[in-house]
Amino acid sequence: MTAAHEDQRPASPPNHARATRWVRAGWLIDGQGGPPRRNMGLALRAGRIVRIGPDCPEAAGGVDLSHATVLPALIDAHVHLVFSGSLDPQVRAAQLRHTPQQSQAAILRHLQEHRRCGVLAVRDGGDHRGDVRRFQQAHPGKADQPVHLCAACAAWYAAGRYGAMIGQSPPQGVSPAQAVAAHMEGGDHIKLIQSGLNSLDRFGHQGPAQFNAQELRAMVQAAHAAQRAVMVHANGEHAARTAIVAGCDSIEHGYFMGAENLRRMADRGTSWVPTAVPMAALTEAPGLSGKQQDVARRTLDHQLEQIRQAHTMGVNIVLGTDAGSQGVNHGHAVQQELCLLVNAGLGLAQAIGCATCSAAKLLRLPDRGALTPGRRADFIAVQGPPDNLPESLSEIEAICIGGTWESR
Repeated sequence: MTAAHEDQRPASPPNHARATRWVRAGWLIDGQGGPPRRNMGLALRAGRIVRIGPDCPEAAGGVDLSHATVLPALIDAHVHLVFSGSLDPQVRAAQLRHTPQQSQAAILRHLQEHRRCGVLAVRDGGDHRGDVRRFQQAHPGKADQPVHLCAACAAWYAAGRYGAMIGQSPPQGVSPAQAVAAHMEGGDHIKLIQSGLNSLDRFGHQGPAQFNAQELRAMVQAAHAAQRAVMVHANGEHAARTAIVAGCDSIEHGYFMGAENLRRMADRGTSWVPTAVPMAALTEAPGLSGKQQDVARRTLDHQLEQIRQAHTMGVNIVLGTDAGSQGVNHGHAVQQELCLLVNAGLGLAQAIGCATCSAAKLLRLPDRGALTPGRRADFIAVQGPPDNLPESLSEIEAICIGGTWESR
């Protein structure tokens, strides 16, 4: 916070659960994709928003954020909390050897990083030992979790294929659908890995799908029968097509999946989490050759063009960063992903909607993601007008969590 506004730091409100408290916002972005609104007042009661209106006289005696832009707390719909964003291969290898206690400490540390960056809900994409699920089970009341955590029941890959770092393969003699059905304890969703990683040696290379169409459909049906959503790691046309046709809830990454699959997603209401920032990080990764960095740049450009097409077609785009992958730091990467969405042609309010309202819908969090009456009072404030976003997210002035101010 700059010296010019030190006297405007939000004071801790009195502890009256039923008292109505007002916040005066210079600019308000409600998270639903509409343009920013000027000089708005928000009435808060019992941790929720009860009223929003322009130039509310009652707001004069409340928290003054008339110099700031207020927007919903952010959501990252694709993270890996057991890993840091280190580019050092030795550090990353060591993380795979962490004891359960070390992993639990890392998860807590990374959640705290998200909170400091105004990210108050995350969806984890799996880990090889199920540590994130165990962390969630150890904190059932949510009160001692820094942010709302949606954990995977399990992440599944085909034996001999990519996925050992973030999941497990079905045991021999057990069908993939049986394996999914047998691991529904705890957690919020199922992660399926249907392709490999993007090649940095051959631009646009598409490998074979991991599960055939019948197997994948049965896995999705088993998850949905247990009321679990399904996120599918899928790069390439065939891998993405089988996942979409199988009825998955979201495609993760989706590099090189093509316009036909984008149209399928728009028609079926399948969400897309494009995770562009990991590829952006690889364009400058010190361990890569110049040729590999060039392939990463071309791959990033192709993904941004797909995002532009998807936005035009009406695909529900959801922000996810793949935080924990190489060069992608927890919390901070959300601002980077927002910048990439804007670069791909989304307007600022629409890009923020990907990280708020759209993400809350995908994560099944109906009381989050938008600043509207009845929703939780989870929001952040950054200095200055919306024109300074997304860059101004690096200097969050205030965070309100369930109607309670957190000092910055």
